[in-house]
Amino acid sequence: MREKVLLIGGNSLVGKSIVSGLGDNYQIIPTAGHYVPKNGHQLMIEEPNKLVEILAQENPEIVISSIRGNYQSQMSFHKALADWLAVKKKRLLYISTANVFDGNLSKPWTEHDLPIPESDYGSFKRDCETMLGKVLENQLIIFRLAAVWSTDCPRVQQLKLYSRNKEPYRTYPNYRINVTPAKQIGNYAKFVLDNNLHGIFHVGTIDTVNYFSFEKMVCETLKIDMPQFVTETEDKEVCFAILSARKEIPNNLQMTVTDVLSTLK
Repeated sequence: MREKVLLIGGNSLVGKSIVSGLGDNYQIIPTAGHYVPKNGHQLMIEEPNKLVEILAQENPEIVISSIRGNYQSQMSFHKALADWLAVKKKRLLYISTANVFDGNLSKPWTEHDLPIPESDYGSFKRDCETMLGKVLENQLIIFRLAAVWSTDCPRVQQLKLYSRNKEPYRTYPNYRINVTPAKQIGNYAKFVLDNNLHGIFHVGTIDTVNYFSFEKMVCETLKIDMPQFVTETEDKEVCFAILSARKEIPNNLQMTVTDVLSTLK
């Protein structure tokens, strides 16, 4: 019998990639903020009480959350979610971000490193991770994502727009990054859930690339005329990358920057 998954934020790029990755192996119940998705529920971040009603109605074995919105509302929402899951002994896959390390760009970071956020976004995600970990312990899975790319992702759409309008496009030649192909997120989710793993996973390429160079390679791969790039430089090269030290991930789920470019074709 297929396990039931409540996917909160199912209409996002990440949510769609998870649906694709889990495929027919799980029964997916999606939620969306501004409409009722097929076989799912409309659910806003400001509605923790409605969340609990949906949880009681659907009784999922797993919840996946990639919902966005006001930070205070998100915290209240996820606290209600964690409390319900803790009592029911159910699992949560929480989508987080590389920004939990944006306070120190001196090197790539792994799952073993303590977060060092500086931005409001990174600090919120760190705080939410911490709260969920205290409530759920081994029932919690955290995916930290590098910048997510796909053929039609917002970053690609922005490159196309600036190219078409011949507007100045800001880029960062002194940054080294790694990236996350959308497809990889869904494949990771299936592997981690199938194997009952828990804890933190950094989902992204196993190598890094120059930010400006990668954007140019994306344009070349997708045959986008180069925008009018305007470079923002730092005093020295910085690194905004998260790499994985998890030994459980098989080779077929490991991806390089070259692999990512191939998925964009």
